Amino acid sequence: MPFLAGFDPRFQDAAEYLSALSGDLDEGRRLDLLGEWLASDVISHGGSGALVEPEVLGAERATRLAALAGPRLMLEDRLWQAAAPNQLYAAERFHVTARHDGAGPYGAATGKAVQFAQMSGRLCLSGRLREEWLLRDEAAIVRQIGLDPQEAARLRLAGGAPDPLPPRDAGTGDGNPWGGALAELLGRVMSGEVAALAEHYDPAAELFLPGGEVGCGPREAEAFWIGLRAAFPSARFQVEHALGAEAPLAPPRACIRWRLLGRHDGQGAFGPASGAPVDILGMTHAEFGPDGLRREWTLYDAPGVWVQILRATGGY
Repeated sequence: MPFLAGFDPRFQDAAEYLSALSGDLDEGRRLDLLGEWLASDVISHGGSGALVEPEVLGAERATRLAALAGPRLMLEDRLWQAAAPNQLYAAERFHVTARHDGAGPYGAATGKAVQFAQMSGRLCLSGRLREEWLLRDEAAIVRQIGLDPQEAARLRLAGGAPDPLPPRDAGTGDGNPWGGALAELLGRVMSGEVAALAEHYDPAAELFLPGGEVGCGPREAEAFWIGLRAAFPSARFQVEHALGAEAPLAPPRACIRWRLLGRHDGQGAFGPASGAPVDILGMTHAEFGPDGLRREWTLYDAPGVWVQILRATGGY
């Protein structure tokens, strides 16, 4: 019997299914099987827009694999829920290594090795991927191959960057209190209650931030979140999905998917205000300890934000 209705019985549990899915789609082992993995109405949301239809996703995956050869994904964490008898939603975090050996979305090949974080939320229905939210640390990738985020955005625009699409209804999460705690905390911070960071973060909290940046403690967390909010002071912060878990031999964990919707109307991480409309997809994973939040991983696509700003202002 399959672990969920409609899923291939060769998979004994969600871990086996999700590992095979990411191996075939993200590492590119079996792009010829996309028709079996993807729903006909699949949507893939990224940092600058959304892709639809299996053929479009397949072409994008092939182009990326040609540019970043030999990707290897090492799973760091995975939370999932069976939202219905034939449906699962999974939040995953990977450490990825690859080599920039081909021309493509990052320009001419440099031969440089790259490593970066990848986070995803995936909604699978009856064994097929119906909707995904996929973020790679594009700022870290382009830094390692010698580009700045604006250059990378212009290359992406030259290749025809897609527009954002609203998500379908994937639910809001599993109701776990750890997911709820993380969602509430970041909601308070993005509403201006910055003191909540010092109140709820471990004094030595480890921070893993876009661009491959690593920080420590609530003050550095404050600098990151204030810098993001300062660039988009009137934008609406909303948590779309939250998961949490407690398991033996593991700290309490949480994963949230969030958006920042509004305009680039402030001076901050993206230069002088341009007034450009933005739809920023973000994800945050966290671990908790006796003194508060002790590890945070946050990711959004900084070059993807520049894509939206440059497209709106004609700056490319």
